[in-house]
Amino acid sequence: MSIVEKAGANVLKTTFSKKAKKKKDKDKTETAEEKLPTPREPEMATLDFAQLAAQGFYDAKDPSSQLALELRAVKRRLLRRIGYLRASGDRQAFRTPGKQRNIILVTSTRAGEGKTFTAANLALSFALEDNIETLLVDADFARPKIRARFNLPAAAGLADCLLDKNLDAEELGWRVKDSKLRILAEGARVDRPTDLFATADSQRLWTGIAMAQPDRLVIIDAPPVLATTDAVVLAKYADEIVFVVEANSTPESAVAAAIDELIDVNPNVSIMLNRCQIGAGGAHYGSYEYYDRADSGEKPETKKASSKD
Repeated sequence: MSIVEKAGANVLKTTFSKKAKKKKDKDKTETAEEKLPTPREPEMATLDFAQLAAQGFYDAKDPSSQLALELRAVKRRLLRRIGYLRASGDRQAFRTPGKQRNIILVTSTRAGEGKTFTAANLALSFALEDNIETLLVDADFARPKIRARFNLPAAAGLADCLLDKNLDAEELGWRVKDSKLRILAEGARVDRPTDLFATADSQRLWTGIAMAQPDRLVIIDAPPVLATTDAVVLAKYADEIVFVVEANSTPESAVAAAIDELIDVNPNVSIMLNRCQIGAGGAHYGSYEYYDRADSGEKPETKKASSKD
């Protein structure tokens, strides 16, 4: 065999070897991809929207109710503040990568001012009226109420994700049937939530939740600011804070102290006045003064929901 023939044979051999190697690598990649676990969808939950409406929650079938109008005004301001809406009221066609600004934290000065009711109603309204993917997260580990409000069973949730890095928050919780609402419960009981929220793992978790679906809104029901330090730590991860104040009840000095703590870590704070008494012919968006307070003597199935936490 001539030198040229030998050279040609070497080229062919090298070419075939490279092709064989590429095929082998491709097969390995395909095999590896096949072995990757398929992300699990959250459990499906069916909510009784009629029953919720009877308890005072947002009712998609009554778009002209006082609650619907008030929530609409609150939502419009919120969406504009986080850059979801333009000044004209139109939705942004796209958002800046890496700047989702989609996490909204709801808190208050103290317990009983209506923060949980506000968070739940905002989530329902965003998902049912605006058709926006919405994730409602219960981060009030001391007094979780989201599951009770929606009559959902105990399940793994936020605390479990913080305790176990192998858990995926996108696979936990419930997907509400016939809506774009998802609910992530509080999860396992923890003794020192603040320490858990302050970790680097917590930062990664909230970043992952925000980035998983950039056009999704994430609403966090956080503890009251003066009841625990959890809310202040969580405020670092939020893009906008809705601070619920009970009108004519919460001392101004307490409100000022709570807001000062929040502003130290996040200046994006919007105040929402709750149970504000408006005179005849007046109009005030963002108040829930017509909600009945729970009567302990009523039966659970007929009891009206209270705007208290």
